[in-house]
Amino acid sequence: MQPSPAPALLLDPTFPYGEELLQFIWEQRLFEQHALRTTDGREVEVVKAGRIQYDSGPDLVDAQVRIGGQLWAGMVEVHLRSSEWNAHGHARDAAYENVVLHVVYEHDAEVRTLRGHVLPTVELFPRISTQSIALYQGLMRSKGFVPCADRIAQVDQDRIGPWLERVLIERLERKTMEVEALYRQLGNDASETFYHMLARAFGLKVNAEPFSMLAHSLPLKTVLKYRDDALRTEALLFGQAGLLQVDFVDEYPRQLQREHALLAHFHGLRPAPVAAWKFARMRPVNFPTVRIAQLAQLLMRCDGGLSALLDTDNVNELFNLLDVEASAYWNDHYRFDAPSVPRVKRLGRAGVEHILINAIVPALFALGRLQGRDAYTDRALHLLEQLPSERNQLLAGWSALGLRADTAARGQALIELKNAYCAQRRCLSCGIGNQLLKCTVK
Repeated sequence: MQPSPAPALLLDPTFPYGEELLQFIWEQRLFEQHALRTTDGREVEVVKAGRIQYDSGPDLVDAQVRIGGQLWAGMVEVHLRSSEWNAHGHARDAAYENVVLHVVYEHDAEVRTLRGHVLPTVELFPRISTQSIALYQGLMRSKGFVPCADRIAQVDQDRIGPWLERVLIERLERKTMEVEALYRQLGNDASETFYHMLARAFGLKVNAEPFSMLAHSLPLKTVLKYRDDALRTEALLFGQAGLLQVDFVDEYPRQLQREHALLAHFHGLRPAPVAAWKFARMRPVNFPTVRIAQLAQLLMRCDGGLSALLDTDNVNELFNLLDVEASAYWNDHYRFDAPSVPRVKRLGRAGVEHILINAIVPALFALGRLQGRDAYTDRALHLLEQLPSERNQLLAGWSALGLRADTAARGQALIELKNAYCAQRRCLSCGIGNQLLKCTVK
């Protein structure tokens, strides 16, 4: 029995769906396998299609195919057209000598390995599953919250949990790479690295970069010299933030100015640029002035290496350590020289949870990997399982599709899934997209 003629969906000679889809079709066997033959007429039995690998070299590894009765084990290379083997330089590359089968959409040229062997080739054009192509086309064109928004209900819910666990680890490992770069930049100093991460988290998303500049301008070891003195601690932080470079009316900021001038001269400090700070369209309680005052209190409360924040996975203990209250001046101010209705400026539960999720958890996970401390990585995951998820529009979008973030761990996984997979339409690499595409062929 010969495969039926390919329908119009496949007749575009350019196969606009890309080599990545063709690799997936081969790996998942989403093609007609009956009477499969090479382009020179030899029978082909796919024992193992192989596994897609994303490093340099052939596309699939660990493949086993029987060609004309002979079993071959090795690699499979996939191209839209056979001639791309030569165009990509594989005929001159020893890394492709172990390719046992060339899988193409369209066969347009005989190709050879470096040693001159004619490469067995299978043409998929008349054999591809049109259901898979149609679904993939729909995913790529979808304008929903995620490409599979109108199909996700078809996915086996028992498979979503394990996939999200994997995506969570991917998120933490990606953040580990960012932390490692900072760690190396700061001379492999774990305390200094953690201090920078805390500072960024205090800035929330809008002021993360200015807080980072503040941390770079004021080493932890310098500010901790004065952690028993609230005035000098705030003077260093506000001064290095560049927020003391104006004429003030209130006596307190004038005191900060005088102290900072002395300390900056003594330690050779240069302030960060004041223009970087953002106040517009923010709730006053999140103004960087309030956040800096709260960071000052946290640095005064913790020990010299901030280790107390990394040595426990007890959420209540961490909440007690992190729920700091800005100094008295800020009870009736959100900005210098601008009195406001009295209100204590505590970091609060939402603020503490933000610091835990965005600073302490990634610091634990990254430092655990960098220093070989499994207890740290385990502690990071345990914290995420204990914490409630953040609330934002992205997670609300998932909730509308039936995927609710009941813990911070699931919330972080859904954020990563949306940003790293859905937004980039990496459906072929996604466990959910994979299942949808595989289910089109029974």
